[in-house]
Amino acid sequence: MRVERLSQRPRSFESFCGLSPSEFRELTTQLEPLWERAHRRSLLREGRQRRIGAGRQFKLDVPHRLLLTLVYLRHSLPMHLLGVLFEMDAVNVCRNIHALLPLLEQALPAPLRARTLNTQKTEGATSQRRLRTLEDVLEAFPDLADLIVNGTERPRGQPKRKKGDGAGKKAVGRPKDKKKFYSAKKGTHTLKTQITVTPEGHIVHLSATAPGRLHDMKLLKQSRLLPRLPRGSRLWGDQGYTGLEKLCPQHEVIVPRKRFKGGCLSVEDRELNRQISKVRIAVENALCRVKKFRVCREFYRNAPQRHGLFWGCVTGLVNLRHASRAPQFT
Repeated sequence: MRVERLSQRPRSFESFCGLSPSEFRELTTQLEPLWERAHRRSLLREGRQRRIGAGRQFKLDVPHRLLLTLVYLRHSLPMHLLGVLFEMDAVNVCRNIHALLPLLEQALPAPLRARTLNTQKTEGATSQRRLRTLEDVLEAFPDLADLIVNGTERPRGQPKRKKGDGAGKKAVGRPKDKKKFYSAKKGTHTLKTQITVTPEGHIVHLSATAPGRLHDMKLLKQSRLLPRLPRGSRLWGDQGYTGLEKLCPQHEVIVPRKRFKGGCLSVEDRELNRQISKVRIAVENALCRVKKFRVCREFYRNAPQRHGLFWGCVTGLVNLRHASRAPQFT
């Protein structure tokens, strides 16, 4: 698993990490100064006892550390298997990946991501031309009038009782979070994420991670996306957003007609739903590109607080890949 040897086979390189060799080199160029700055800040932290330069050196440089992280995001391999491929201990593999993920999200054209369901991080203007936030997209495309929203779920483990909850070592009863994360639609415990996409397929917003029980309409309301939209813009959704026009009367809402129990749709309604589906297919294609990275599709094995970071990095990679194919976003 050397970058130099793998770059000689572009198709294998792209299947391993999801990027072409040229895109990988461009991302490495942007990531190296971020890593140097973060490493220097760690060396100068308060309370450090060793002098700068002392201690063991890193086994992997920035390109190979990036390759390790991308292979993990693409294939969600176990840490001990990645350790065999990169000749490292599983603990060091885990440490390298989690140290690089926040910097990788900064280097990528990642969408605006809410950290919690109640607040959003507002970012100022940057000198770079990459479309990192929803404000950058609206500034670059002042005539942008359509945004498509959709929610997606992925399985997770059952919440376990924490130590100290209940009386005794073997407290009976179920944790409160077990019902909170159970999705009746999927029939298991899930984590839910809502993405917002332009008709061209560029992901511009990510909601905070929500429990699978939360309804799509309530998640949209708590994501605080609606106050950031320009007045008069159109918002496209599926049948799960029926009644959205009451929540945001200042925006034009386009939702497929829903067949009520015991009734049937007219020919006009079926044709209308077909035309709406032709626009909404952009968000389904975006989700398909995201879930090619197995870390966003398969059973989630990491800490719940890192779920949004994984999605931020993967959607940034998807935007980077999509931007290379669509010049209007470069």
